[in-house]
Amino acid sequence: MKNIGELKKAVAEKKQLVWDDPDPIPDNDYNITYVEPLDDFDDDETDIPILIHYGGGSEAEVFIDEILTKV
Repeated sequence: MKNIGELKKAVAEKKQLVWDDPDPIPDNDYNITYVEPLDDFDDDETDIPILIHYGGGSEAEVFIDEILTKV
């Protein structure tokens, strides 16, 4: 994602998101199952850690550019 606005749109459209972990663990499931509410963020913000849940219930704070739309 490029900014909060793009992430808000992807969440609203219920697109499947995945975390592009900069230090991945082999065979880990990085499909995002939850993104913290984004209402308090301006659409053009880019460098904000966002809380996500992924895989089997793990959570992480990640930056916008680490969140991708699953192809």
